[in-house]
Amino acid sequence: MESGPSLREQARRVIRGLIITGQMQTDQLYSVPRLATELGVSATPVREALLDLAREGLLEPLRNRGFRVVALSSKELNDIFAIRVLLEVPSVADIARAGLAPPQLAELRELAAATKRAADASNLIEFLETDRMFHVGLIATLGNKPLTELVETLRDRVRLRGFKNASGREYIAQSAAEHFELLDFLSKQDEAGAVAVMRRHLERSRQVWGEGNGA
Repeated sequence: MESGPSLREQARRVIRGLIITGQMQTDQLYSVPRLATELGVSATPVREALLDLAREGLLEPLRNRGFRVVALSSKELNDIFAIRVLLEVPSVADIARAGLAPPQLAELRELAAATKRAADASNLIEFLETDRMFHVGLIATLGNKPLTELVETLRDRVRLRGFKNASGREYIAQSAAEHFELLDFLSKQDEAGAVAVMRRHLERSRQVWGEGNGA
């Protein structure tokens, strides 16, 4: 990892990736020195990144011992998805009715293309990061910052189960394709079509993560 003012954010991104791909387990304790050594950076940005992720609900700090990945029950997972449906589906309907400005649509298409490249390369960490950027960027077009931040946090918490099963490759390919389908409906301001795609997208996501597999 390169040095510079963004070390904290780089560490945060890498550690989040280790969590959501299941490489960091709920039954293990992770110390700042251990992770700093593995990431090849000093302890300070790693500690700050871990505290950031703890505030997001992904990690649990254990005083003078380290950090542990938060365990998420099936009920908690289903509750989070219920909230996501209540938030993200009406938001997509609002976006379809209002329409996307050409620069917004172009930026989202670039992110959709990035998710497809990552899926084609079976790069799970890159896919999950670009997928997050796509969905958060989509909600951000509404200009409601608290809503955008809440959706981002809920998406990350869903992924606490980890994504390890081989079926994940098929899932991310389908998910990447649906991003383009969703944007096609939004570009035509087809509210019914966009809502249908978003519901399907979320439901399949719930099934995959609910099995302890992935996004």
